[in-house]
Amino acid sequence: MKNIIIWALSYTLLLATLPAQAADSRTTERHGNNAATGLKSHKPQMVSVQGYQSHVWFHSVDVFLSGDLNNNGYYHRLEVELDADTSERYQQVFAEFSLLPTYGGERIFYTSSVFELYRDSADDWLAIDTVLENRFAADEYLLTIRLFDAATGYLLAEISGFDDINLDLLPLEDYGRDSYVDSSTTVEVSGGSAGILLLLALCLVLWQRRYVTGTR
Repeated sequence: MKNIIIWALSYTLLLATLPAQAADSRTTERHGNNAATGLKSHKPQMVSVQGYQSHVWFHSVDVFLSGDLNNNGYYHRLEVELDADTSERYQQVFAEFSLLPTYGGERIFYTSSVFELYRDSADDWLAIDTVLENRFAADEYLLTIRLFDAATGYLLAEISGFDDINLDLLPLEDYGRDSYVDSSTTVEVSGGSAGILLLLALCLVLWQRRYVTGTR
């Protein structure tokens, strides 16, 4: 038993000394039950199509892109604001956000904390602000959002770029790629016709000097 405890402590210390792996994205979230924010003051128009819904569905989803340091048309910051409704009086859920590139697999970049839905309230929205930091090449991504039951983990609603064009073809790249600016400088040196003539003139002067010296 003593050896097991010593081994466990050693393993814990070893993990503590290992460098932390860089996160692929950094996200902050806000909720409608926070009186200091007040993002939604009314119910916007309902989304027309969604991939799946149960007694919970998406009422609206808004997407904002920003942060293009190298001006190549791809952004490293993604903000998503969603408002979901339920036919129940009260429902606890959490949201999962993923991006799908043109080639490759779907990548979950954020899972929210648990938040509450109150029928068709305009004040139970969720907003996330994500900065993509690593491993997101410049591409047009498809965004997928899923809502799960906080108690059971069952899927309750899903919407993606396959349903809503506003969630598809999002031009994104990570901050590491976006902040890269090509600073290489090319210096071109060319003699040109004037340089060639000058060289010939110098050669002629040297030849004349040698010729004059030789004839003396």
